[in-house]
Amino acid sequence: MRKVGVSDLKPGMKLSRTIYNSRGEELLKNGVALTDAYIQLLIKLELPFVWVDDGLPFKMPEANDVIKRQTRVAAVRQIKNVLLEAKESGRLVIEPQSLYTTVGEFTEQLLSNKNLIFNLVDLRSQDDYTFAHSVNVCILTLMTGITLGYGHNELAFLGVGALLHDLGKVKIPDKILNKPGGLTAEEFEVMKKHTVFGYELIREAGNLDEINAVMALQHHENYDGSGYPKGLKDEQINEYAQIVAIADRFDAITANRVYRKAFPPVEAYEMCEASVNYFVKESVAKAFMYNIAAYPAGTIVELNNGMAGVAADTPKGNSLFPMVHVYFDEKKRLLPKQIELPLYKEKGLFIVRVLHGEEASRWKGFSPS
Repeated sequence: MRKVGVSDLKPGMKLSRTIYNSRGEELLKNGVALTDAYIQLLIKLELPFVWVDDGLPFKMPEANDVIKRQTRVAAVRQIKNVLLEAKESGRLVIEPQSLYTTVGEFTEQLLSNKNLIFNLVDLRSQDDYTFAHSVNVCILTLMTGITLGYGHNELAFLGVGALLHDLGKVKIPDKILNKPGGLTAEEFEVMKKHTVFGYELIREAGNLDEINAVMALQHHENYDGSGYPKGLKDEQINEYAQIVAIADRFDAITANRVYRKAFPPVEAYEMCEASVNYFVKESVAKAFMYNIAAYPAGTIVELNNGMAGVAADTPKGNSLFPMVHVYFDEKKRLLPKQIELPLYKEKGLFIVRVLHGEEASRWKGFSPS
């Protein structure tokens, strides 16, 4: 099994994971042979990638989601209803307990899977990007809070604020939100107002904690004072808002958008690493990166010794050094038996580049069956 960008799919490839829509409904079942029509459907849905059967005689590593699919789908549906109702009515009407219940389910699953690292396993379509983004940011935020030692009450406030961090975008015109290109200076000034709009909507609701409003207001402030809306810096920015800020940025840049392709996870990780003390403070950045797999399970990689294989599990705190299942020698010949190399233990071995499906498919034994 390997991950293939939708633009690289070819008729005859077989899916190795079922594809669902944002409502949790089955679109294409595991094992289905792709046709031109199916590929066009996937392109229309703007999915970044799918998993296909590669024909290898080895079991390929799979990424385990830190949250159960049913829980994630239900949360996306919930936040979608909240945001669409707010967009239609111009105000936030919500029973806070419903959000706290969702955050509680996330927290329980994260605490029971403490060793799992965040892999990009969800397939977001453009239509449900905003809602899936809110859920992803919540999950990433909670993982960071857990690493920082937050208690259950703190995690509850943190998670609800993360779910609502982009609430203010319901007041931004769709033509700006969905513009398939860069924003003009005037349009960007309008976009920046979503932080203030979110703050106001949460406060006006009257039944949410003030910290949730602050998170919506400050999640685009930068630690060096270069952010918006107020240009706050250093400890003027609430820590909860900083956690949401780095989770928001990571999830946004690793998603396909109408105006650009997704950044590979390793590049997004490096951006977060470079953001220390100018975007967020060091303790927040380190806690966030502790939970991220720079090379999600299923990523085809080449090592500095010339051998190649697929990233598998990544231990927390070792984001750049996953277990790699090596299938090819330095001349890219299929090995008779896979070799497992835990890079987090192997001194001197490291990943030099990510290999894309088109290149890997030319190697002997790596062509999809």
